[in-house]
Amino acid sequence: VIICGEVMTMPGLPSKPSSEKIFLNDQGQIEGLF
Repeated sequence: VIICGEVMTMPGLPSKPSSEKIFLNDQGQIEGLF
């Protein structure tokens, strides 16, 4: 994401979103959710 000018970002957000940790395992079950 490119930020130009005086664009304010949300403070406290991680650099990597949590959605990158969500995946399906070999049994087809969702893993990586909170």
